Amino acid sequence: MKIGILGGGQLARMVIEECSRYGFEFHILSKEKNSPAGLLTSYETVGDWNDEKCLKEFSHNCDIITLENEFIDFRKIRCIEDSETAIYPGSEILMLVQDKFYQKETLKKLGIPVTNFVPIDSMEDIIKFAEINKYPVILKSRTMGYDGKGNYEIKSEPEAKNGYETLRQRGNLMCERFVKFDKEIATQVARNKNGEIKIYPVVETIQKEHICNLVIFSKNMFENIKDKVHEIASEIVTNLNYIGVMGIEMFLNGEEILVNELAPRVHNSGHYTIEGCYTSQFENHVRSILNFPLGNTEAREENSVMINILGRRNGKARITGMKEILSCGNAFLHIYGKQETREGRKMGHITVNDKDLQRAIDTAKECRDKIEM
Repeated sequence: MKIGILGGGQLARMVIEECSRYGFEFHILSKEKNSPAGLLTSYETVGDWNDEKCLKEFSHNCDIITLENEFIDFRKIRCIEDSETAIYPGSEILMLVQDKFYQKETLKKLGIPVTNFVPIDSMEDIIKFAEINKYPVILKSRTMGYDGKGNYEIKSEPEAKNGYETLRQRGNLMCERFVKFDKEIATQVARNKNGEIKIYPVVETIQKEHICNLVIFSKNMFENIKDKVHEIASEIVTNLNYIGVMGIEMFLNGEEILVNELAPRVHNSGHYTIEGCYTSQFENHVRSILNFPLGNTEAREENSVMINILGRRNGKARITGMKEILSCGNAFLHIYGKQETREGRKMGHITVNDKDLQRAIDTAKECRDKIEM
């Protein structure tokens, strides 16, 4: 089985790491040579996924294709579909998810709880929306926004002009009511072509400068909302006829849940599943697209904490501190193989399993402080 992945970053790398034991042949299309995923396979193609000729040539070498990010133009995905190579997620899903306004509109039609939102064509639209929903409001780029990029919090009418002028260069805009939440939470859901669905535990995600920094799973957390989250996740993937793993980010206020964003791929909030669950999100993604039986998504540990290793400087990557982390028996280190580090860039992650949740959190933070990239 020749599995192609559009993109050669850490998500593709972890798919290969988790599934290579099955003897699959992984083909990577990356814009750069020796990408994190490309380092693990002999079949790395350097090319631009915006080049239709390149896409078609790549697809001819694959039995099935998936992708590691949702920013590939859905019209380019149609080139692969036209070549009769199966690809998941397909162009219809990407068309929906790439535009956050269409994404929210679809969720609302499905009865999934979301915050108030409107499309924005002018600064006056922002002011009118704020008059109804009160300040602050969140102005968003409808496309190409991630890790806080493309978001602007507007706290007053004078800030509306600054926000509009700042973001309109990125394309179409939308506005959302600001959500006061107790916690940000997430889950991952897997669905195969037979309609089998498996849902991972609910986790808390803690951001640092709009980038996921810490993910916390505990068997003692979120029991009161687990059924509601499972219902939401099942409704989404079933109604969209989605195949693969999807990450679902949500806000939690008391027992009220609002869906924030969908990611049509494996997700940062699910990295802990490699050591924390019986079957990782990466393996279940491949099982899903191949229409294999899905693996057990239950946690095999009482507590799992994942902390991202975010770059703290700009320059060539140099790793120090690995020995200290590897001496900690319940800590698991993942380095993504990126040659250059940048402030805020995801360079790796650490997962800690422990029977004591606070000790797991403390150990994860201590391990992060010991390693430099």
